[in-house]
Formats: sequence, C-alpha cells, structure tokens
Amino acid sequence: METTIIEEKYNPLIGRKEVDVLLTHLGEVTPTREAVRSKIAALLNMDLANVVIQSIHGHFGEPRSRVTIHCYDNAEDVPIFEPKYRLKRNKITSEETEKS
Repeated sequence: METTIIEEKYNPLIGRKEVDVLLTHLGEVTPTREAVRSKIAALLNMDLANVVIQSIHGHFGEPRSRVTIHCYDNAEDVPIFEPKYRLKRNKITSEETEKS
C-alpha cells in the first residue's frame, strides 16, 4: 500500500490536522480502517489514538482510494469533536483516548 498526501491543513481552533491521502493498493483489496490508521500514524509520527479516519472512497475499477483523516494534537479532544458512530467505526475506545 503506497500513500501520497494530497492536501494537509491545520485547524488551530480545534487543534487537528485535516489530511487527504491517496492510497494505491495494486493487486490488493481496499485496505481496512485499522491498516490505514496505523500506516498514517506511522507516516505522520503520531499516536494511534489521535488519528481518526473520516472516510475511505475507492475509485471504481482502479486500485486507488481517497482517504480523509483527522489527526488531533490531544487525544482527549477526539471524543469531543468526533461523532460516536465514527469512533465506533475506527474502534476507538475511551481507554485508548485516556492513555495519551
């Protein structure tokens, strides 16, 4: 899985980076949220608890996906600004956000 950062903005009011990434996954299925979260956390040198995948959109017929990600400065802000369904999709528990 190859990652290319398309756009990266910092939102100082909320304290997060809003990142758009293009994933190329030639010969593979669309990667899971867990795989993308860990890859982006390692790429941006952030804690896994601070990274939330907002959406993954696969390109039909192409081995590419566009991913929108929120990377928070503080893990305690994640449950404040992200809706519960998104926390559930990303498998972020309250314990994970309290550790950081």
